[in-house]
Amino acid sequence: MRLIFIVCISLLGATGFSQGFFDITVVQRIDINFFDEDWDHQLDSLASLGVGTGSGTERILAEVYINGTFFDSCGVRYKGNSSMDTTSNKNPFNIDLNYTISGQEYQGKDKIKLANCFTDPSMVREALTYELANRYMDCPRANFVELYINSEFRGIYTNTESIDNEFLSQHYGSSSNAFFKCDPVSFDLAGDNSNLAYHADTMAYDTLYDMKSAFGLAELQALTYQLEFEPATIGNYLDVDRALWFLAVSSAFVHNDGYTAFAHNFYVYKMDNGKWSIVLWDVNMAFGGLLWNGTNLLPLGMPALQNQDPYLHISNFDLRPLIAQLLTNPQYKRMYTAHFKTIMQENINNGYYIERAEAMHDLIDPFVATEPYSHYSYADFNTNIYDNVGFWFDLRPGIEALMEGRESYIMGLPEFGFTQPTISGINHSPADPEPFSTVTITASITDASFIHLAYRYSEFDSFITTPMFDDGAHGDGTAGDGVYGATVAILGTDMDYYIYAENTNAGKFSPVRAAYEYYTLSPSKGLVINELSADNGSIAADEDGDFDDWIELYNNSDENISLLGYHLSDNAADLSKWTFPDVAIGPGEYLILWADSDSLHPSGLHTNFKLSAGGEILTLSDGSLQLVDQIDFSEQFEDITYGRYPNGIGEFDYLVPTFNFENGLPVGIDPVNETLIGFALYPNPANEKITIQYDDNQSQTLRIFAFNGQLIYTESILQIQSVEIDVSTLKPGIYFVTDDRGQLEKLIIY
Repeated sequence: MRLIFIVCISLLGATGFSQGFFDITVVQRIDINFFDEDWDHQLDSLASLGVGTGSGTERILAEVYINGTFFDSCGVRYKGNSSMDTTSNKNPFNIDLNYTISGQEYQGKDKIKLANCFTDPSMVREALTYELANRYMDCPRANFVELYINSEFRGIYTNTESIDNEFLSQHYGSSSNAFFKCDPVSFDLAGDNSNLAYHADTMAYDTLYDMKSAFGLAELQALTYQLEFEPATIGNYLDVDRALWFLAVSSAFVHNDGYTAFAHNFYVYKMDNGKWSIVLWDVNMAFGGLLWNGTNLLPLGMPALQNQDPYLHISNFDLRPLIAQLLTNPQYKRMYTAHFKTIMQENINNGYYIERAEAMHDLIDPFVATEPYSHYSYADFNTNIYDNVGFWFDLRPGIEALMEGRESYIMGLPEFGFTQPTISGINHSPADPEPFSTVTITASITDASFIHLAYRYSEFDSFITTPMFDDGAHGDGTAGDGVYGATVAILGTDMDYYIYAENTNAGKFSPVRAAYEYYTLSPSKGLVINELSADNGSIAADEDGDFDDWIELYNNSDENISLLGYHLSDNAADLSKWTFPDVAIGPGEYLILWADSDSLHPSGLHTNFKLSAGGEILTLSDGSLQLVDQIDFSEQFEDITYGRYPNGIGEFDYLVPTFNFENGLPVGIDPVNETLIGFALYPNPANEKITIQYDDNQSQTLRIFAFNGQLIYTESILQIQSVEIDVSTLKPGIYFVTDDRGQLEKLIIY
């Protein structure tokens, strides 16, 4: 995630994450030690039983080491279609770490997918394409692995992130909705394949798409129906902007082995907001690696690849409805072109793509030089970054040679020469908007006939669009002065937004990578609900010694705030459920309220309602019943609080209790390093068993302490890397796990 502060606006991308296992600057090492000597024969036999993918679904067992971390009894099979060959000594692999032993994972991943750089002399096409595409969309990460099988070096592989439940949860906030891999059971070079065409029989989708969810055929059929018969409202069913980025990246980098040529090799997922998202997949033949585009019979030559039309298939409604239906919409076509132009300017025109290709080449060069089973020669590997390898059916375009010609062709097209609008001077008023108020967004815009502001209040929501005007009536100043404005509501959370402007010929986004990146406006948090305890077992007692629910308020401002007439409620339909007496809270101060249904208590502040440990809403409003803050919290745990981190301004998370004091780190974060070093603990929270896994096999003594410091468990670990502990008898609450090295991890038992 990229963060740039602009006054109190920030430019954000999708949720950030540590690279770790997918760090492109490091060659990872994986060792597969099969239990059976005839492992290759077994895998060949299983692959021959496969349908559609040629890889089968069954696996054989092996020990797997990832950068020295041991995983026992993993399931291994081949993967891929044309890249898998039973006569080859360098086949692609799919490794399931928890195939036999549940819970085994490496840095959050339990599926490892290794591609064998098939048909790519440069060996960087897949990693390079994913790295560039990740600037514009949620898609897999990829890097390189040196693979050993039974101690024999097999060569360099591309390590590609699996599009699985973890991926979906990371990028969409859910993983239980309709989900398909767009690959047909039986591939037809001239047929529909997975082209998102409508079929009256839902079972047609069962053979044309690989359903990864337990349901969804009817929902996928509904999407294709809307695309074919009601394209004007397709934005209600499809995340159009993600689809436009998907199409633009595919065309810019000549990735024909996806939707373009054969309508396969991508995923679709129906998000919680009801819209489908398209996910890029299997890009090892990008940069001209596939010599077909869906229209030609003979293989394409270099000029045809360089000059491939960015609007190819725009009239092919039957076989490529996604392209045709979107790009025949004038506004969507202008948006697509704006995205395409951004890709060219940020990667091709400035030579960035070749810099990254060279860096990847240099990283893996020492390994490739000694590869025993490479598909191409070492000389081809050194050549193909720049120049062609092979010819006719075996042509593999030089990446630089291809893109230099493509740059000249694309930037010479009329659509890429039209004057785009300019968007500058983005501002908002008031400068520090209060929660649950309104804010006016303004921008100086030229060469535009239509402008809209797109905004949302949650990362996984759809953007809402509203027009911006230069009429003097929308907070935009004087009519006709080139400043456009729109007024929208501010809730109690951050608001993400971007601006789009267009004229008859061209469109422009700000930021240019919208909607993958966007501006974020944070409302000024004066008085806030800062922390709450809905299951107070021993944290703090009231004046009578009772361990009741409690709510902590905090004043972020530099002024006293009188709370006389303010209200708290656990019912959104009755904001005035409990009214504050004449009490004030000073700047930087905390105020505790006891939620115990004892509002007549002679001392302290006691509300006339309790909090539900199962979760509910909590609202804070002023004397006019205008919301000041609110939190809709989920299940709570004994002696673990729910509060803002950082204190007073951050999002809510489970915390180590800090009654009437500054909130500390969320539960599960090492207070020293804020990163785990040495051992991993999962699952967390837990209620049955946990696994402690070390990064080495040194002997250790593990100890588990209760929140009050009582030692409740100890075990000696003798030179093994993983141990499972039964925690089903522990009471719900917060615990600390330590070892002889002084490492610390917090554990939640629920």
